Parts: sequence; structure tokens; C-alpha cells
Amino acid sequence: MQQAAIRINEDEFQPELLDEVPPQWNGPHVGRRLCDAMRTLAMLPMGGGGSAAWPAYCYEWDDLLAQQAQGELERTQALQNRIRLLPSSREVQRMEAAICWPAEYLAQLAHLLRAVNAVALAHSLDRDSGWIAAKRGGYADTWRERHDQGCDIIARGLRSCRVSVF
Repeated sequence: MQQAAIRINEDEFQPELLDEVPPQWNGPHVGRRLCDAMRTLAMLPMGGGGSAAWPAYCYEWDDLLAQQAQGELERTQALQNRIRLLPSSREVQRMEAAICWPAEYLAQLAHLLRAVNAVALAHSLDRDSGWIAAKRGGYADTWRERHDQGCDIIARGLRSCRVSVF
């Protein structure tokens, strides 16, 4: 069964759909799975307790009239009517597996671990390695090279542990 994956083109940063999964783990595929894991993690509800069924705030009639006078009523209604899409159980299962790979396979290589996580996060937010360099310092090429090295090491580890490709 073939699955859709996302190829990130670093220069143009346009996601392209691929309809194939490689026969064995490789660095670019590991990078895609880490990016998918970060996206799935961002989709999970992060409630701090309480019931999610209750609205954040109950508005009285006077509140609604005041919001309408200030032009804020449409914004409030849009926030109340938004739908949050939750990831499937399969996406969560894959995220749980992939999110641990950098720590598991790059524990002794902290500079690669940071680069793999930072670039995967950037790609999940539709950013590139230049965004990381602007935030954390250094050069975009260095962040990208370290990310690629780390993903290659992770791929070798996944192959040696005979982890099924997904």
C-alpha cells in the first residue's frame, strides 16, 4: 500500500506530494516523518484541565452589544465557531514513534539532535532553515547540513533495528 508523503523543497519551500514510500529508511524520509510528527503534535489539544466542552467565556447580551459597537463581534463569533481538526490514531501512533528518534539515535551528538529537531519544527511551520538561523544564530546552511547528517544517522539506526518504513 502506498502512502502520500511530503517533499520539502528547501529553495522554494513548496510542499510536493509523493505517492511512494522508500523500500528502506533514508535521511530525507526520516526528515519528512519528523516534520509530520511535529505537525501532528501541534494538532493535539493541550488542555490544562477542565472540560473542553465549555466555552472559554460566557457572553451576556450587554457584552455582545458592546462588542458589536466596537466591531469585535464578528471576530468573537469566528473564534467560537472554529472547528479543530484532530489527528487520527494512526498519525498519533507514528508521531509517538518518530518524536523519540532524535533523542534515541543522536543522544551523544547534541549539536545534530538540536539541528534535527529545529529544522523539523521549522518545516512543520512551513519555514526553512534560514528562519532557524535568524532565531538561534549561525548559518542556514549549517543548520540544514547538521539536520541532514542527523537524519542519515537516524535512518541507519532504524535500518539496523529493522523498523518498518511508514
